[in-house]
Amino acid sequence: MKTFDNEWICQVFEDHPSFLTKRMFGGLAVYLFGRQMMVLVEPTRTGRWKWHGVLICTEHAHHPAIIEDFPQLAPHDVLKKWLYIDSRHEEFEPTMERVAEAIRRDDQRFGIHPHPRKEKKGKARSRSRRKKR
Repeated sequence: MKTFDNEWICQVFEDHPSFLTKRMFGGLAVYLFGRQMMVLVEPTRTGRWKWHGVLICTEHAHHPAIIEDFPQLAPHDVLKKWLYIDSRHEEFEPTMERVAEAIRRDDQRFGIHPHPRKEKKGKARSRSRRKKR
């Protein structure tokens, strides 16, 4: 299984019972307290994107306050709903250490509640039509 260069950021969460990660669009989504907190991203083999850094999941309303505390973060060029820091930023590591610490303390400005997955209509119907053998 692929590892990500910036998985070290997750070390501060590892002992928390709600911590989990999931693969998402070629990146690694990080969850804590039932919220998606960040996505570690690296360039995809397909060339879909060339980002290498961390997307910080948050609501638009929290952007100004977070940027005030973490001026190294900025709205992502494509995914403007989330903040981003490139791993080549000269203050990447200390910034992400501070961000991870704020997330670990359950700073409510960070994270989004994932939407429950809806079952596809076609799949639900086909399951109910299967014959037992």
